[in-house]
Amino acid sequence: MAKTIAASGTYTAPTGQDVVYDFEYLVIDSIQDCVDTLGEPKVKALLQAKLKVDANNVAREKARVENGHSTRPAMTEEDKAQAKAKRQVDKQLLDLLKSKGLSIADLLKM
Repeated sequence: MAKTIAASGTYTAPTGQDVVYDFEYLVIDSIQDCVDTLGEPKVKALLQAKLKVDANNVAREKARVENGHSTRPAMTEEDKAQAKAKRQVDKQLLDLLKSKGLSIADLLKM
C-alpha cells in the first residue's frame, strides 16, 4: 500500500528571501502498488515522462561534450578509476578526522 510522506522545500523569492513550503508525496512499495494506487495509464505516463527526461539529460551532455560546451571534461575509464580511488582516500581521511573529534578550527591551528 502506498504511503504519503510530508516534506518541505524552499525557493528564493525575487526579494532574495528564502520561502519554505510544505508538500506531500507518495512512496510506492512495488510496481503493482503503484498501478493499484495511481492506475495503469498514470503509471505509464509517469514512467514515459521519466524515461524521456533521463534520455534528454544524457543526450544533452553528450551534445555539450561533442560541441566543446561542457564544463565537465569527458573522463576515460582510467580517469574514473583514479577519481574513485581519490574519493575513497578522502573519505577515509575525513572519517579519521571525525573519529578523533577534530574540528576545522583544530585543523587550522596546526
